[in-house]
Amino acid sequence: MKRNPGNGTLSKLLALTLTMALSISLLTGANASEAHAASWTSKDADAAIRAFNAKFWDPQAKLFWADSNRGSNYQGFWVEAELWEMVMDAYLRTSDRELKAQLRAQIDDIFDGAVLKYGEDWTNNPFNDDIMWWAMASARAYQITGEVRYLNKAKYYFDFVYDTQWDDEFAGGGIWWLNSEHVTKNACINFPAAEAAVFLYEITDDPHYLEAATRIYRWGKTMLTDGNGKVFDRIEMDQGPVPDATHYNQGTFIGAAVGLHRVTGDKVYLEDAIKAAQFTMAHQTEPNGLLGYEGPHGDLKGGKTILLRNLAYLQKAVDGSKSKAHREFERKFDDWLAFNAAMAWSHRNAEGLVDGNWIGQLLSGTYESWSASSAVQAVTVVQPKPVTVPVYPVKPANQRIEAEKYNIGQGFVLEGSAEGTLQLGGIQHGHTAVYKNVDFGSKGAVGFIARAASATSGGSIEIRLDKENGPKIGTVRVEGTGSWNQFIDAVAVLKDEQGQPVAVTGKHDVYLTFVKANDDYLFNLNWFRFTETDPTKTDAYAKRKAGDFDDGNGVSRNSEYGFLEGITNGAYVRYEGIDFGSGAAGITAHVASGNRGGTIEVKLDSLNGPTVATLEIPAVGDWSTWIDVMSTLDDSAARGIHDVYLVFHGTDGSDFPCNLDWFSFTTVKGRAQDAYGKIEAESYTLGSGFGTEQGGGQTYLAGMYGPNQPYAMYNYIDFGEGGAAGQFHVNAASDTAGGTIEVRLDSPSGPVIAEVQVTGTGGWQEFKVFSADLTASVRGKHIVFLLFKGSDWLFNLDKFTFGDPDVFTAPPVTPEPPRDHTPPGEVEHVRAVRENGQIRLTWDGPYDVDAVKVQIRLLKNKKLIGNTLEVARGVQTAVLPNVNNPKSYTVQFQAVDASGNVSKGTAVSLGDLIKK
Repeated sequence: MKRNPGNGTLSKLLALTLTMALSISLLTGANASEAHAASWTSKDADAAIRAFNAKFWDPQAKLFWADSNRGSNYQGFWVEAELWEMVMDAYLRTSDRELKAQLRAQIDDIFDGAVLKYGEDWTNNPFNDDIMWWAMASARAYQITGEVRYLNKAKYYFDFVYDTQWDDEFAGGGIWWLNSEHVTKNACINFPAAEAAVFLYEITDDPHYLEAATRIYRWGKTMLTDGNGKVFDRIEMDQGPVPDATHYNQGTFIGAAVGLHRVTGDKVYLEDAIKAAQFTMAHQTEPNGLLGYEGPHGDLKGGKTILLRNLAYLQKAVDGSKSKAHREFERKFDDWLAFNAAMAWSHRNAEGLVDGNWIGQLLSGTYESWSASSAVQAVTVVQPKPVTVPVYPVKPANQRIEAEKYNIGQGFVLEGSAEGTLQLGGIQHGHTAVYKNVDFGSKGAVGFIARAASATSGGSIEIRLDKENGPKIGTVRVEGTGSWNQFIDAVAVLKDEQGQPVAVTGKHDVYLTFVKANDDYLFNLNWFRFTETDPTKTDAYAKRKAGDFDDGNGVSRNSEYGFLEGITNGAYVRYEGIDFGSGAAGITAHVASGNRGGTIEVKLDSLNGPTVATLEIPAVGDWSTWIDVMSTLDDSAARGIHDVYLVFHGTDGSDFPCNLDWFSFTTVKGRAQDAYGKIEAESYTLGSGFGTEQGGGQTYLAGMYGPNQPYAMYNYIDFGEGGAAGQFHVNAASDTAGGTIEVRLDSPSGPVIAEVQVTGTGGWQEFKVFSADLTASVRGKHIVFLLFKGSDWLFNLDKFTFGDPDVFTAPPVTPEPPRDHTPPGEVEHVRAVRENGQIRLTWDGPYDVDAVKVQIRLLKNKKLIGNTLEVARGVQTAVLPNVNNPKSYTVQFQAVDASGNVSKGTAVSLGDLIKK
């Protein structure tokens, strides 16, 4: 058995003499934009882990808190393993005797705390990756401490996952993500498994672990990468490869490749790791080269921690390489890593904490231990080198500036936005966000647009330049939108303290201060931009007062409130020069209808112009009750600048279809779903008051608590032109008394077309079908709202339909793969070894996602010996009969894809292969 507790993977860093004396000071106020040469020292690395432990470590529970609010909210199971490795890295890194002793004790305490909370045996965890993270960390703990209990656990957990969860049937190999159900094989289990196997081989000299590492890696490289450095997230049984790249998957691929290079000497592995690092440097960074933030998904927020640990392994591997290409890579790589570490550390707050969004310095607010760990990891494992920080990319003022790209912030949190990006959330009075290096150009900005949503009365944004108390250039009022997920453009003309219009030119730091109206929580902010014209007159996505029309007929303007009233059948209003930008996809109108209702027809450019939307106005029966009605909109027509006409029609030609207070357009584009097909509940467009869970091979809506008024909006559902009243069916489960699902059209206050009662089913995953009759016939395309009602925890919702409920259990229709005439790429890195009287071949690739198999031919004097072998992509190995003189034989490989295209092929000398 090979044990080397004193020779950790960061041994080079332990030996490194740190001579840079300059540490980075906090960036505050105007000084934050002054770039200077900086690095960090061993004292900085020690300060980082001390600050982290002071804020997040609970020595009584022997667990890390999930965030700075502490309480009983401790970090999740698998992340605790990653923080364990971070502590190990800090232990290897420090030369401070007192700190080293503390960290050595903490290594044991973290493991003991996990055992105390989760028990002695963790194989009951359904997530194989969770188990494998602990297997890898346990192997490292043994290398450092020499305690056999860690080695025993590392072997036990690795063997459990590899021996029971490797599968040859789907995709030719690989480890399943879950042991509770087998539906997907993910990078987050396979590459950590390969890396863990390398550590176990280094410790034990057992060739089983080396064979496992190479087998897992070879499959993963072929099936879960593009062969050029990009690591895919997973491969699904139904959908195939999902090519999303994330920091932690890039990291473990790099770690596995570096580890295999370390134990085999095969340079192919090192080249693989370099390609993956180059992909990260080119595609997973901000414009200034800083690693991006992968929120809001909780698992990804601290992914840089895993990435940086493994990048440090690569940094060590290429150090001192004699290869010219490696030396050039090393120079750029070292500079880039040092810049990232220095930039992150420069953004620490007064307590020494750094938020995971490195582009900005969060001065105060809620810090999460997982995302905050990345900066600690950076200054712990990256080799120090003087670099220039801070470097803030130029932000054009007239283009969207994403709110999460702040450079200094205070108070708020970063969270996912209903519009598909990140947003500033939890905004309260006095919170601030600063955006450095905003370029207003020479023409100047005169207006401001903020994309915001509020379920309260909203608030205001004060805009100042260059410092917190710098010149004020404007205030925009953000009104309540009725939901934290319902966004509009809040617009304003820029004005100074005296209320005089201003035009801003040149480059400035922009300070946004958030001011309350009535409520403690103000709004969510998605993005903002400045304009060269007055946005109050032209922005399609602002809340436009209906009474501010340019021309009209058959309408009156309420003298007190400005809404349209007295609207006759056939009346219209016109609004000039509305700017839709790249295209509007929907419209919302705030209406009241005390008569018979009707429609509002939305036309462009003239009364005879194209109709791009029709709003259905229900007969509410009360002129004092205001509701929001919605409609999808033809975004292929509503783009650029147009005059907008609203044409009013009363039911059966009646007058007074509605009063109209305001209207607004939206860019949120609907996705057509067949009302009579299977509609997955998680395919909602907007929603609130629930989350999603997975089980039984399904994803479903969960966590609905009736008093929170949860709802889901589906934009849009096509009922066709049949119009027959039918039934509404849902597949739902509840471990309580359940609740009610109310189905409304085109508005949360729109007409109710069905109401289904969901009762208890005996479990949260015991799904049953519940049905209700439709109260009216429905035609055409509609935005459908599901309102979930009850007084307690309600139910989980899996799917629904307005057609036959048999669609719930119908087998999925696998789409025919698209056909093409492009042959797949070739296999590469072919290897051959003599094994039990035969010759074992292995190879990587092809990487084309539509490649299905590899054809192998053994040739002698260009003549085929035996039969052509066909090996499914993913298997990556085949056996040839032994031959006495391999030099006289050639092996030919050709790849075949799903369209039947065959690659040109590659041929290699069998003798040369065996020599390797």
